[in-house]
Amino acid sequence: MEEKKSNGMSRRDTIKALATLPVLGYFGYAYNANLLKIEEAKAQNYLERLKIDKIEVSEEKLSPPTGNSGNRIRFGVVGNGWRGEQLLKSLGYVHPDYVEDSSENGIPDKGMQKFLDQEDLNVEFAAVCDTFEVHTRRGVEISANDLRPFGKKRDPKPAKVFSSYKEMIASDDIDAIIIATADHTHAQIAIEAAKAGKHIYLEKPMTHSIEEAVELRKVIKDTGVVFQLGHQNRQQMSFKIANELYEKGVFGDVSMVQVYTNRNTVFGAWIRDDAFDHKLGNKDNINWEEFLGNVPLCEFDRKKYFSWQRYSEFGTSITGNDLSHQFECMNQVLKLGIPETVVALGGQYYYKHHGDMPDVFNAVFNYPERGLTMTYDGNLKNDAYRPSRILGSAGTVDVDRAILMYKDNHTDRYKDIILDPSDPFYYYAPDDDVDAISSATSQVYMKGGYGPTTIDGKTVEATLLHLKEWVDAIRGQGKPSCDVDAGFEEAVTFNLANLAYEHKKVVTWDKVNEKAIIG
Repeated sequence: MEEKKSNGMSRRDTIKALATLPVLGYFGYAYNANLLKIEEAKAQNYLERLKIDKIEVSEEKLSPPTGNSGNRIRFGVVGNGWRGEQLLKSLGYVHPDYVEDSSENGIPDKGMQKFLDQEDLNVEFAAVCDTFEVHTRRGVEISANDLRPFGKKRDPKPAKVFSSYKEMIASDDIDAIIIATADHTHAQIAIEAAKAGKHIYLEKPMTHSIEEAVELRKVIKDTGVVFQLGHQNRQQMSFKIANELYEKGVFGDVSMVQVYTNRNTVFGAWIRDDAFDHKLGNKDNINWEEFLGNVPLCEFDRKKYFSWQRYSEFGTSITGNDLSHQFECMNQVLKLGIPETVVALGGQYYYKHHGDMPDVFNAVFNYPERGLTMTYDGNLKNDAYRPSRILGSAGTVDVDRAILMYKDNHTDRYKDIILDPSDPFYYYAPDDDVDAISSATSQVYMKGGYGPTTIDGKTVEATLLHLKEWVDAIRGQGKPSCDVDAGFEEAVTFNLANLAYEHKKVVTWDKVNEKAIIG
């Protein structure tokens, strides 16, 4: 019978020595299983001698099942594009097309069954606002679909349509707001929503600039609304466990962190003019002025509207799109905080017909007080997958949904443990039933820790857990794990990199005055 931990986790969800590593592990490494097979008693002996056999995710780092008791929370969605619909699915709302496409002869497929089995968070999709009429209409259709998790049916109640987010946050019929709009509007909408007393779930990245981050953080703290930034990797078990390992000194002194993102498709480069239903967009069904927000009025541009990530006046470049994820994961593990100095290089060498986003980007983040640097390499012309890597004096650690550690040959801490340099010293992988994934973008999304996670042997979407954590906090149960302080560190860090790239100079963070110094 499988041993259970006091916090409800099974041993398979804690760190595991390499007693039986499959021939093809989660990372996709093709190892010789015969060379790696270690007798379980010997592996357990390693753990006992190192006093790390009891490493487990502490209770406060889990998202405990608090249930859906309490008042029903009425939320509105600002920005019902592809990400908005993903968030709605985790909250228990799907489009009728999804139900039809995910069922055959009334029998749900595996994905649909997971939706039906997910926790009912007792929330109401009460309002929708989008600058694209097609997305607004889909939002209403989603809200009117009566199918809910656990097969529950409720009286269809279409979400109220607001022509502007300002009207939505002024409504007494809304308790909370989900913001999934273009980056340049994040701070503006969140600040006004907080001042109106609305709780906020804000998709990453937090803000378009450092100045906005300073202002938004102040408003959130002054108003006391519940704020959660949409880095759902905060719920990923591997990062929680890696943090436990780090805090117990298993890695030794960490001197370098290496993070990467690689893509090699037009879609992956955020050129999405004709993706999804975007080809239906035109100046008659898009509220261009509302989309612009604080950006000076200019002529309608369909490319800028649907591929806004590539334009610096709207998006936050490869750093806000990808680096923000990677930094947030490592910040969760190592508590990095904001770097002292940043340098960056790169250029727009390939996709020159869309905006000013670089296709190749390299940055170095210096933490002299911690005695370490973090490097980031982003490439939109190669799709090789690489996990984040932590270089410690006691070992080298690869982290994504799994954890793989190699002992350093010259460490004194583990000198009495004899291993072939090619044999992993430590291993954790989720035991789950994640479906096969086809596209390279989806593979990176899943492997990187942004999809499902495993708790006590059960596969749960990280986005669902992250939204649940926010909803629970609104009801006074627990607190958000990616609050405005974590968001502030994310926003400042990637914006420092953008400034270093733009000015081709070293950028220093003045932590006293909370501003960037260029050169």
